Amino acid sequence: MSEETWTVAVYGATGALGEEIRAGLEGVDVGLERLLPVAGVRSAGTTVPWRGAQVAVVGPGEVDPSAVDVAVLAAPRDVAAQAIPGLRDRGALVVDLTGARRVSGEPLPVLWPKLADADLESHPGGFALPAGAASTAAPVVAALATLGRLSEVSAVELVGATDAGRGGAEALSAQTVAMLSYKPVEAGPFRDVLAFNTLEEPAEAAEARQARFTDELRSLLPAVDARYRLTTVRVPVFSNTTVTVEARFGAAAPDVEAVTAALAAGVGLDLRPAGAALRDASDNDDVLVCAVRADDGGVVRMVLHADPLHRLGEATAALLERVVSEDLW
Repeated sequence: MSEETWTVAVYGATGALGEEIRAGLEGVDVGLERLLPVAGVRSAGTTVPWRGAQVAVVGPGEVDPSAVDVAVLAAPRDVAAQAIPGLRDRGALVVDLTGARRVSGEPLPVLWPKLADADLESHPGGFALPAGAASTAAPVVAALATLGRLSEVSAVELVGATDAGRGGAEALSAQTVAMLSYKPVEAGPFRDVLAFNTLEEPAEAAEARQARFTDELRSLLPAVDARYRLTTVRVPVFSNTTVTVEARFGAAAPDVEAVTAALAAGVGLDLRPAGAALRDASDNDDVLVCAVRADDGGVVRMVLHADPLHRLGEATAALLERVVSEDLW
């Protein structure tokens, strides 16, 4: 497809992730001129800003796939799974951010700019980007893999309220005010009240996150033959993600100086030897790397802070800009 201007449909355009996607796309100088904002299940609002104007939001059933050049799926996975087949059949370039990349036809490759984007030149009608846990851990795993064979990577992901969308942040705010005012509190989109609390994921959701984490890291880094583990805990912060990583080498772990050098040379990593706060990651394109340690048992440990929604918006825009400028669709 080679056109002067393209129509971009953003599913979930009024949500927390959709807002970051729109912000990223507005920075693309070529091709992506017309926005079709599509309301996701948890979204609310009748217009969204786009290049100095207000654009009306439409429902998923109002979208004509034949009028869409690019579709970015930032809505819940069930909405994406329903929309993808029709979009692919009508020739739209599909960008999946939901984990539904295997829904229809040949699976979409998982990509990330500069880290794993070679498959962009031979994509089967679109591509996918990883969720917050994998996008945060992947550049670290890639850097560590240059030092020797990794046998296992275990991560604990501490996710903020916006992991549940804009409604998650609104619910946490309401819960906090209610509890401080000694008023009744509703759980909202969470399985229990999140304010002044932590919540582990229910078994089914935890298994789904683990499966997606493994699938995305193996797709991004096929040369790394490691076992991946993920534990997710919801914490009462509004945004951003902290991921603790424990990487086990097949032999003795390299010393901390070698690990630090590999991380410093990695893609999209910002070493903070003096430490960092979670909020330091806000609107940061890089993953903040703190508390790097290596022991004699072949294990390297560290703490990562990231703004996964912002990074996803910027990564989506960067890949689409390549598609347009290099005529890859």
